[in-house]
Amino acid sequence: MPELAFAAIGDLLTQALIGGDFSIYSRLFDLPVNMKPRFDLSYVIETEAALRVDFELFRRNLHGHGVTDIFRQIVDITTLDPQHVKVRVLSHIMARAQRIVDPFEVAFWLSEQPDGWRIYEVESVGGDVNWTLGRTETKAEKSDSTVKGEGDAKA
Repeated sequence: MPELAFAAIGDLLTQALIGGDFSIYSRLFDLPVNMKPRFDLSYVIETEAALRVDFELFRRNLHGHGVTDIFRQIVDITTLDPQHVKVRVLSHIMARAQRIVDPFEVAFWLSEQPDGWRIYEVESVGGDVNWTLGRTETKAEKSDSTVKGEGDAKA
């Protein structure tokens, strides 16, 4: 898989999430999808309905934090066999020109299908998954709570 092919997939993921377009998003995955937060429990998204729930959680959280872009900087691409690759990226979640969380590593496993590459497994830091589900703060929220003297009170 050439870097340009994954860059196009990353751009489509961003377009789908920022624009709320589940039809684009769902075409990028090969169900079932294994979601593997590092140092946390893995889970499997088996149906399109479950994929939609995951998409909506992520999308709402992005929208609620004013996210305007997600840039995935390719770290490396490993060919597992002719139809399977692992792509490691450094993800940057942006609200205009500001990062709202520190960059974090994500690994995508993709399989080549007759109509293109599809994601079948995602590994990310547990904090990324928690942030996606709205369980952790952005950099600005952490800064605000520290300024207000609440920094030690939040988990």
